[in-house]
Amino acid sequence: MNIRKSGSIVLLGIFAASVFSGCGKTIDETGNTTVTGETSAEFTLPTETSAPDPITPVEPKTFEDVYGNQLMSYLNHQYYFDGEPVSLQESNFYFINAFLELSSDANMGYYPVTPSGGIDLAAELEVEIDDYDTYGDYFVKYAENALEMSLTLCSYAKANDVPLSEDTKLAIDNMLDNIRYGSAANAGMSLDDYLQLYYGPGTDEATFRKILERYYLADAYSDKYCEEYPFSDDQIRTPYIRYALFYAPESADQDTKDQAYQAAINMKDSCNSLSELKSLAQSAYENGIVREQGDSAAFTSELSEYPELWDWTFEEERKEGDIEVIYEPSVGYYVIGYLGIKDQITYVPYVRYALFQPKDIDQASLTDAYIAAKAMKDACGSISDLTGLAETAYKNGEVLDYGDILVTKGQLDKNFEDWAYDENRTDGELDIIYSPDFGYFVMGYIRTEKQISGLLTDIAMKDLTNIALEEANSGVHDFHTDDEYLPAPAAPTATPVPEIELTDDGTEETVLNTEATEASAPVAQPQQNGSTKTADVLVVVFFTLAGVAIAAIIAVLIYSAVNNRIKSSGIPHDDPDDNADETENDSGEDREDGSDEDDESEEDGDEDDEDNEDNED
Repeated sequence: MNIRKSGSIVLLGIFAASVFSGCGKTIDETGNTTVTGETSAEFTLPTETSAPDPITPVEPKTFEDVYGNQLMSYLNHQYYFDGEPVSLQESNFYFINAFLELSSDANMGYYPVTPSGGIDLAAELEVEIDDYDTYGDYFVKYAENALEMSLTLCSYAKANDVPLSEDTKLAIDNMLDNIRYGSAANAGMSLDDYLQLYYGPGTDEATFRKILERYYLADAYSDKYCEEYPFSDDQIRTPYIRYALFYAPESADQDTKDQAYQAAINMKDSCNSLSELKSLAQSAYENGIVREQGDSAAFTSELSEYPELWDWTFEEERKEGDIEVIYEPSVGYYVIGYLGIKDQITYVPYVRYALFQPKDIDQASLTDAYIAAKAMKDACGSISDLTGLAETAYKNGEVLDYGDILVTKGQLDKNFEDWAYDENRTDGELDIIYSPDFGYFVMGYIRTEKQISGLLTDIAMKDLTNIALEEANSGVHDFHTDDEYLPAPAAPTATPVPEIELTDDGTEETVLNTEATEASAPVAQPQQNGSTKTADVLVVVFFTLAGVAIAAIIAVLIYSAVNNRIKSSGIPHDDPDDNADETENDSGEDREDGSDEDDESEEDGDEDDEDNEDNED
């Protein structure tokens, strides 16, 4: 059975990992970094004798330096949507992003790659797929789908009077300033020159702003769609299971079945709690003993494909903490544990803060930090004053960090969370709290916000995906270009086309899917002052602003995202807190990518498993 990942897997993951590689940080709408549980490691400067020779980074000078010699021939094609011309810069924006996505896949071995790290658009397809002769043909369709879906969502926003919020406009202003005074300044370039280098000729601040506004207008509509989606009671409150699969299908020989059964029984007998099942399953997976392991929401259609598991999960007498071995003829023996019912809609505190960190570990520094924090709190006539005072103090180097953040349990400092979740909190309340790890926080309680889990967001987004794709396929919107695409020039060095692999059932697996998207990375990564990546513009674009549907533009391409790319047997698993991109969003919550190996967000809940309490953080 195919693993079906959620629609939130987009550009965010790799960009966040490459640029914001530290753990426990989030980014708020001001572009600030929020420390959420890690203290800085100590370091010592190297001595003169041990210091390496400085390496001068290679600066890109032209668009071709960044993307290679093939991409430019695919840009500047005039598209039309419902009779209106689409700006060349906007269509280029999506073609460049598509190139980055596919180039990331090329570097993982799915497509042929050029020496510069981009997908080889001139390479010929060795298998017959639709009407594509080259990877360039496939690339055009892929990018066109992304552009058309964006335009379609913008049309939905217009038809439903969904505006671009003032907060989003301000966030875009801040984002452009961050690029102007950060990445561009570090490269010794103006903002316009920097944008043209990475997004092609004609992309200046004004045009880029319009592109971003339309991008986030589509996102705003997706956000509204998710908020208003009529989820069923079974979807909002659903059982979860934890499982490990010992692969031994009905077609396997008897020895294989017997060994799998005994191994499953041994694992079950070794488990005194669901937490132990998690640990044993992960270890067995890492050692290649089990085929799949993880947690899964029971209402997903995938579980319904396994009648024995479905029946066991929904038995009336089922209680949290139950563990059993169940045989599914199509795949083998499951060790399955019942995690209980989990709410997919929660209400989370939204707070404003400014952090005063002591300059040293002595009492005098601690006292100074407290005095400064109290002075700021006393100067606030209301919670709205806190933002301006904190911003000024941050620029003056008086506070380490500030911003607004959704406080998801298990993600932030304990004292920070305890204050936010105090049932006596009132809107607009101001206070000072102390964290031994960080210092003094001036806190302001803004409000409580409804939070929809990534699992529910996926359901709503898949429905929106179907609607948008149906319109696209039926020609409801007139989307076209009259410009002809010429073949891409040959890459400097010929590259092999990836081989087609066989799946478990012996059929050929084709990775090409024009409605697919996967986490992507920049093609070229020239350094600026030794630290800034090529993807800085995209990092800010796709990582800074908020929203449960931050990936909405490209999410409409993911309905069958990895079905043709990743093949496996077993139950797909969705984390109950899987909300937004394989990365963190600015609400301070981790976005899970669904992988078995990386499920850190459940650690806190596992402690509760042992007491048969609710596993949710």
